[in-house]
Amino acid sequence: MAEILTLEAGPMSHGGHCIARHDGRVVFLRHAIPGETVRAVVTEGGDGARFWRADAVDILATSDHRRRHPWKQADALRAYDRDQLPVGGAEYGHISDAHQRRLKAHVFRDTMNRIGGISVADLDVPGLCADGDVRAESLNGAESGGLHWRSRVSFAVKDGSLAMKPHRSHDLIALRSMPLAVAAVSDSGIFGWDFSGASSVDVVAPGGVGPLTLLVRSDDPAERDGLATRMAAQAKTAPQVGSVVMVSAAESREVPQRTPRGRRRHQQLQPVKVQYSVVAGQRMVTEPLPVAFHDDAGAELSQVTLAPEGFWQIHRQAPQALVSAVADLTRLSEGGTMVDLYAGAGLFSAWAAAVVGPQGQVLSVEAAQSSSAAAEQLFSGTGRVEVVCAPAERVAPRLERADLVLLDPPRAGADARVLQGISDSAPGEIIYVSCDPASFARDAKRLQELGWGISDLRLLDMYPNTHHMESVALFRRG
Repeated sequence: MAEILTLEAGPMSHGGHCIARHDGRVVFLRHAIPGETVRAVVTEGGDGARFWRADAVDILATSDHRRRHPWKQADALRAYDRDQLPVGGAEYGHISDAHQRRLKAHVFRDTMNRIGGISVADLDVPGLCADGDVRAESLNGAESGGLHWRSRVSFAVKDGSLAMKPHRSHDLIALRSMPLAVAAVSDSGIFGWDFSGASSVDVVAPGGVGPLTLLVRSDDPAERDGLATRMAAQAKTAPQVGSVVMVSAAESREVPQRTPRGRRRHQQLQPVKVQYSVVAGQRMVTEPLPVAFHDDAGAELSQVTLAPEGFWQIHRQAPQALVSAVADLTRLSEGGTMVDLYAGAGLFSAWAAAVVGPQGQVLSVEAAQSSSAAAEQLFSGTGRVEVVCAPAERVAPRLERADLVLLDPPRAGADARVLQGISDSAPGEIIYVSCDPASFARDAKRLQELGWGISDLRLLDMYPNTHHMESVALFRRG
């Protein structure tokens, strides 16, 4: 029998849990709101554990900011009433939209202070709230309740149905819907498809609308042909599904090498080659660019073609919101120079190409081959954008001075070598786009130690009903 505690929810912490205490021990409490008193079931912990984890299952003193969760299968109170676990991925869904943003601003402030040693309230930046927090902004076009914004969703498969996992669990819960996804996903009918034989399904709604592209992975060669045939047949009856691409590990004909002692080398350390097979529609997807640019012949380019497995922002309004935030912060102008690190398929590089014009220069650096290939194709008609497929760690130490260096690293943040290389190149400005306040706080501290200070800051609520947030920060020499 799981242990039940009565807890008072303390402040919200990065990761989507409140900080509570029981007999002097820290308890990371999910599905509560700061100030509430709850009954909670312990999900992880023991007598020797430094901290415990718990889920709120009954609310004894309710916050004014609590609402009915918009996704029934992710509602912890409802799930535990039915002796089930809630689906992960919507841990803020029980909190009103406005209060979600307030809590994210608090978490950002506290994380910056705790990890970066930076007081947001003491920054000389415009737009701070009266309490010293940076305001978390909702995106234009955001729907009430924080629904229908995800244009990319990854699913597992359970008994042929699309499924997702509970938080910190390997169990699978078959889904009836996914309300955070754009309407095209729920309208497509794929939650009634038979995906038996698949291990995962990635769904892409280019531009946030249909028709969808499905990436269906099968790890069982015996199931693969039958699954492909069934996917093609089901796609014919679903107008909202335009393409189905089968994904599998490529068969290797190489004979595993043996060490002098006769043991096989650690093959798990080698990258797994993946093969893609189109069974319906097209292999590639097309995403609209927030800002169009003209190539050297004068043709307007307003969209980018990329592989559906390549990186693109998951919120349907995120490309526009991010480009607008960057444009508001920087002094980059016609004839200027810009370096775009972790550039992906060229979202910010395309904006920069439009800003600097024919006399300017943009260096677009991306390590992922498929994304870099998309950027190479996008900018093939202009000489003012140079695309380099290489890790930022390799390029940054050799950078020449630019008016602006923009970096948009993955959740883990930027390597110290990248920050050092950027600083050594003495750009006019640095803009850091981050999806994780903890890694951003660490890197902001490093930049501060290198002589750079935050001159402006934006916080975007790009992931409603989750604890995630996006920040865009402008650094200039202190």
